[in-house]
This record gives sequence, C-alpha cells and structure tokens, in this order.
Amino acid sequence: MTKKFLNPYNFVPAFPRERLPEELRDAPPPGHDLLRPEPDRWTGRIGVTLTVETPLLLPDTARPTPEHEPGHLVYPVRMRDGRPHLAQTGLKGMLRSAFEMVTNSRMGIFEEHGERLGYRRSAEEAQQVRPVVLAENRTVVLLEEAKLPSYPDEGQPVTYPDGSYPQHRDAVVAVIRNDRVLRLARRQDAGTLRGPEAANEKQVTGFLYITGRNIDGKKYERLFYKTENTKPRQLDEAQWDQLAAQWEALIQNYRDAHDLAEILHRQKDNGGGKARPTEWLGKEPGRTAWSPHLYEHHVEDPDRIKEDKYLPFRTALMCWARYEENRITALYPVKVSRDLYAYAPRDLVDDSLLPASTFEQLSPADRVFGWVAADASGRRPAAYRGRVRIGPVTCCQEAEQAVRSFPGDGMPLAILGKPKPEQGGFYLAESRARPDEPVGERTARSGLYKKPQTLRGRKTYPHHAGLPETYWEEPEGNGDPTQIPLDGVRFREFRRPRKPGQTGGDKQTAAEEQRDTQNRSIRGWVEPGTTFRFTIEVRDLDTVELGALAWLLSLPPGHFHRLGLGKPLGFGSVRLTVNPDNTELSSGEQWVSYYRSLNGPLPTADAEHTLKKAVETFTALGERSRALGTVLKTFLAAARGNPDLPVHYPRVSAPGQSPSAPTPPDPDGNSYAWFTENQRSGKNGIQPGRGRALPPLAPKARQLEIYEKGDPSTEEDGRKKKGNKGGAPRRSNRGSHQGRGHRGAGGHGRRR
Repeated sequence: MTKKFLNPYNFVPAFPRERLPEELRDAPPPGHDLLRPEPDRWTGRIGVTLTVETPLLLPDTARPTPEHEPGHLVYPVRMRDGRPHLAQTGLKGMLRSAFEMVTNSRMGIFEEHGERLGYRRSAEEAQQVRPVVLAENRTVVLLEEAKLPSYPDEGQPVTYPDGSYPQHRDAVVAVIRNDRVLRLARRQDAGTLRGPEAANEKQVTGFLYITGRNIDGKKYERLFYKTENTKPRQLDEAQWDQLAAQWEALIQNYRDAHDLAEILHRQKDNGGGKARPTEWLGKEPGRTAWSPHLYEHHVEDPDRIKEDKYLPFRTALMCWARYEENRITALYPVKVSRDLYAYAPRDLVDDSLLPASTFEQLSPADRVFGWVAADASGRRPAAYRGRVRIGPVTCCQEAEQAVRSFPGDGMPLAILGKPKPEQGGFYLAESRARPDEPVGERTARSGLYKKPQTLRGRKTYPHHAGLPETYWEEPEGNGDPTQIPLDGVRFREFRRPRKPGQTGGDKQTAAEEQRDTQNRSIRGWVEPGTTFRFTIEVRDLDTVELGALAWLLSLPPGHFHRLGLGKPLGFGSVRLTVNPDNTELSSGEQWVSYYRSLNGPLPTADAEHTLKKAVETFTALGERSRALGTVLKTFLAAARGNPDLPVHYPRVSAPGQSPSAPTPPDPDGNSYAWFTENQRSGKNGIQPGRGRALPPLAPKARQLEIYEKGDPSTEEDGRKKKGNKGGAPRRSNRGSHQGRGHRGAGGHGRRR
C-alpha cells in the first residue's frame, strides 16, 4: 500500500527576469490614445467556452446562513436570473495569475512579506538557553533554573505553605534538590519555609517563571534562582538595542499568529462565563492556557500583571537567553520558543520579480492586465488600464441541471489550511538561479531563509487527476464518507470528517458533523459538465502577448485551470477552449486601412490561423530560453496532475496502524503532526528519511510520504533505536496553531 501523496499546492518557478527573451522583459506600455499600425498588433475579441471538470464552488458570501454553531456559516450558490453566476472578476483573476506564471512576469501583488517569519526551535536548541533578568539600566543577570512541579501529571503540585498557588514573577525562597523544587514560600514569608533536611538539598532565592498549562502533558514551571556566582553584567548600547529589536520582533510575531479575541474572550463550558487566559479548559487547541507573552498588556485585570509593556525594557524583564561565546545573542519568552529566520521572504526575492514601481518596469502581465502602483508610492502616473476585458459570463444550463443542492444544513467542507511560509522547506529554493530546485533535504529550520536561498515562485494548485467516478458522491449507509477508502489509496478529502468518537489506534468517528469556526458549509455546487461562455476583448496586443493568452486558452487535452473556492480540496478544475464562431481579430495594419476609407466593414484576419501562429511564436520563446521552458513544463504538470497519487494535506498515520492500511483524513485536522515528524532529529541533526522538502512538479521527483505518528527514533544509519519511542506531538497555546484552518470563507487562511 503506497504511503506517497501529492501536496495540494506547489509552485511554478519564478526566474530572475534579466535574461528572459527581449519580448518578455520590462518595458513601458503602449498608450491608449491610438492603435499601433504594425501588422503584428491585434485588437478584437476571443470567444471562450469554460467547461467544469470537478465541482465548482461559487459561494454567495453576501448571503451566508448562520448555523447553530457560533461562527459557522453556510453559503448558498451565487445565482443570477435562475442560473449560477460566475463573476467576470474571478475569471480575470484566474487568467492574470496564469499569465503571470507563463510569462515569468513580475508579481502583481507582494505585500506583507517584509517581516521575518518565525519558527519553533527544536528541543535540542532549547538546551542552549539560560534564564536571565534584564533591567532598565542595560544590566543583565544570568540565573539558574529548577523545575517546579505544577500540574496533576506530576502528582501533587508544589504550593505555598498556606495552600495558595504560585504566580508568575513571584519573588520566592525555595528548597531544591537536583534542580527540582521541593517546597517554597514568598520571599516576605521566608520564615515559614522549612529549610534543607538533607545534604543534597539547598535553599535558594529567586523568581517564578510561570507560562501556564499551555500544552497537553505539561508537568513543570520554572524557578529562576541566584547562586554565589550571580553577578550583574553591563551590556553595551549596541547589544542592548539589538536584543530589544529582536525581542520586539519575536513577540510581535507570536501575537500576529492569533486574534486577541481567541485569547481574551473564551467561554467556559456549560455557561460558566468568561475564561481567563491562564485557565485550562481542555487539551484541544485554543482551550489550553495561554502563555503570558501573548496577552500581558491586554489583560483587563492589572493585578495579574507586574509589567504593563513588553518592550523596550521599561521594567525588569525575565526571560530565556541564548548564550553563545560568553555573549547573549537572543531572548525568548519560553524555553522551547519560536525564533525568527535571518531574512524576510521579500529579502530573498530578486528585484526583477517584485511589483513594478514605474511605467518603465512594467512586465508583460502588467502591460496586458493592468497595473496600480503600491499604496502611497507617490508615483505619477500611478496606474495603467489593462488591454484585456472579460465580457459578460453566461451559464449555458438552467440551475436544475447545473447545480447540485445539499439539503438541511448543507455539506461541511474540510478545513482549508492556512498558508505556512514558515515551513521553509516547502517554500524555498536553493538559489535565485535555480528556483525550480528546492532546498536540500534534512535542512534544519535554523538553516532556512538564508541567502542565497529564494522563494520557489508562484503558488499553484495541481489538478486532482485520477479520481474514482464515485469520489464526489455520497456513499450509502450511515458511515463517515471521509473514512471510507475508494480505490485503496484515496479518500474523500473535500469533506470535513465527523467528530472523533475515540482517540488512539484506528480512529472511529461519531455520527455528528463538525461545524465550527474552522470550516464552512455549502448548500450546493456547480456540477461537472456545466458550461459557461464569455468573451475576452483584446486591444493592441503584440503577437507574443496574444500568443501567451491563446496558449492558456488552448491547453492540451486533460489539462485544466483552477477556479473558485476550495482548490486545495480538488474543487474548481475547469477547461477553457476558444469558440471560433465568436472570435474576430484585426491587425493594426487592417485598422489603418479601415480608418483610411471608412466606407466598408473592418477587415478581419483568419482568427484560428492568427491564434495558432501567435501560440507558435510564444512557445518558440520557451524553446530558446531554459528558464521559460521550465516554467511552461511546470505549469503544464500542475494543470495535468498526477493520476497515480492521492492529493491531500500532509498527515500521519495513527500509532499501531497496519502499514498496509491506507491512512484516512484525521478527524482532528492536525496536519502539523506531519511537519513535527518531518523535523524529527537524532544525534547528528535531522534523521535520515526526514527533513523532506516539497518536491517539484517533475516526473522523477521523490514524492512525500505519510509518516507514522510517534515513529521510533533511528540511528544515523536508519536503524531503529531501542527504547525512546518518541511521542506524539503535543498541542499547545505557546503561540501557533500550525495546521489548523483560519477563520474566513470556507475556513480559508490568510493569503500571502
């Protein structure tokens, strides 16, 4: 039984533009005041037929129906005049995105990528940190740490003599043994503390560092304590400023990962009222306690907070510090913390691919589809109207034939994963010169987002090829449709699994559907086989521009564009074909002849012949340019898909699951577990067989595989180690919901 799978998204590489054929380089666009008279300039219209291959989602987001579950919405199909309505803007966006790819144009939009991304440091890296206190006068004190038993998994938590629980940043005296707290008291109550009673016990003074029960299975908090060798050190101004900037950026990165409401406005079960951020409501994501650095200066109860701002160090700051070569190089709020990559995504993109800032920098996609200068750029002119226009779109079938409806509460869609550029192994290539080659395997997270690496290119969603005929049908019986294998390897990935009825082993799901803020439901979709017709009006396109557009409208059989919501789930594969009967094109030379006489019909060219020759001219550029040839091959590979492998988000199989059994979608939706397993490390870094990068869309690429959850650790030669069975990744509120969908239509995450 194969464990191989295709990721729902991949990339069409984006090469530096300086060495592209001259026709595809930057240039000012033609004016709109006249048509150029050359014989290779084309104006007219192209008739197009769009045929739906896999169900097309056209949700009417303006008319959602609230569901019983708070925050869950159900969308009907968008209709006009009794037929499904496909907006012209959606078609134009699809065509522009594809045109950008195949002409290796500049990116039309590349915002919000100037900040460094964060990643979770490994447990091994966490051993390099020390507890510290930093004060306002640029002094730092290195401390020692002791474990404070705090939660039921470790037996009886250590409390104060009066039975009250320790609080974050409390000043205390404590008795410790082997760096574990046995008993403690507030510093002002030191006289109530029973002192050391054995030779291996000692009394210390320090501060409590309590980040809360932010992870399932957590046992300890920490005591930061002083020793005889504890002495303050003075940091120079440059080092202090560097640490302040690093801390500010890291904390902001943590906080950007969450809506404040999900921290401050949680509700207890059974109408128990509002829950504090520090409260443990359960082990599920979002229900564990939240760490203080995520909310401190937002909390409404100031008595819980002894520091009202996290930056710059206006009051003493307790945290963890990376200590290298007798120097503090970074600060962290928790021991196993996030860290920031060395460079932001924008820093790794070649300047020739960034959005144009002047007319002279416009690439083919800008000149054909239009351009708007970046906000507040102050450029004049600040925009250019495109030279293509999508005409009205008409559905050729009535709703009874074109739309499949889902009664009742509709069908719950699977969670759409939030984009995760933090997973650099999926988003990065080795160099700008070879964006088609992913970063090397077994590259540690700390080795990502470094020069000369670059972004892979433009995201694309490969067609889900080879689906069984019954894939989109509801099976008979009361079983969960997502847990029933169809052809030995595929499952219905588009539907949300029902609630898990048990955990561990081969999970069984209950009868209750999962409808919450993570996903959306639909009341219908546009059926495969439905057709739409529209026109593309073109003005003054040169032969290469027309050829690139015509190439997109005449892909080989079995190749599809992607349109609408839910593309990662297989929805929205559509085929475009030119309708010759509704296509008319005239050259600039023919327009000149027409305007000279004004007493006859406008001469037109043989449209089929013109488009065919234009396509040949465009594809010839791909034969001359290795970069453009690679782009076109990759685009076609995505449009074709791979019928031999299932397409789904990364996931792991349950512990103990038979190796020969296929792995169904996880009812908990925890795709982050695969990324945890992918980073599993051994004595000498990431284990062999792990650290996989996203393979390119190439025939001989080694594909990704489903891992077993909690696979035993292995030696460097790949042999399994005795003992040390690893363990399932734990869920936490330390600051990242990896793998969970984000709020939005259909659970769609924020766009890059």
